[in-house]
Amino acid sequence: MGDVGGGDQRWAEMLAGWAIPEAVAAAAPPTPYFFDPQVFIDAADEALGRSADTPSDAAAREALPAGGAVLDVACGAGAASLRLRPGRVVGVDPSGPLLEAFTVRAAQLGTEASTIEAAWPAAAGQVSTVDVVVCHHVIYNVSDLAGFAAALRDHADRRVVLEFTAVHPMAWMAPYWEALHGLDQPDRPIAEDAIAVLEDLGVTVHEQRWQRRYQMIGENGDQALPRIARRLCLPESRHDELRQLLATSPPPTDRDVVTVWW
Repeated sequence: MGDVGGGDQRWAEMLAGWAIPEAVAAAAPPTPYFFDPQVFIDAADEALGRSADTPSDAAAREALPAGGAVLDVACGAGAASLRLRPGRVVGVDPSGPLLEAFTVRAAQLGTEASTIEAAWPAAAGQVSTVDVVVCHHVIYNVSDLAGFAAALRDHADRRVVLEFTAVHPMAWMAPYWEALHGLDQPDRPIAEDAIAVLEDLGVTVHEQRWQRRYQMIGENGDQALPRIARRLCLPESRHDELRQLLATSPPPTDRDVVTVWW
């Protein structure tokens, strides 16, 4: 099965390099660690309204039998699972409001749904196996990727499908950190590092690389400036500096993503 512990440890160490220095975070007006539930609700509605499958949709749909069951880990409002129209779906997420949105959308589709308000893999013991497990845009928040992925594997009778960005989802902010705080950002982990950890588990990993519209974090639209400033731990008095940077180096409109399955 390879050097599972070593690969996973390297992954954890690389992720730790993305932590905001304590002195910078402590000086921030509001916490830079936040998420907007509406971003994930909008993502689910966009997914349900799409006419064509993404590579992640296609990989999951290929393995899902008619009326089959899906487990959606870190489900949000259901962007990864509900457009598959499974016969039954289980959503796991630590956010109660997002699970409510997930349940509403499943009911609108006539899909039998149950939810567990918890993080993964802590919730693994509460879930039976299903046909297909899906998990989108989570792994860069997971320090023990081997344990996380092994629990996904153990709950899938037919297939596990992961979707994640080719580089760390905050990598595009590196020029801002350097210009505004004099801080260099790490250049790892990247998709290849994640795939190496998965392969160490002994699974045969298939992958497809593609692009999708940038939408998962929400630093765009009218709220771009204050949200990016918050992530960068900037007080309002420095917003003009950031505004000038954004004018010359705006946030991305697309992102390179990877779909992997086994």
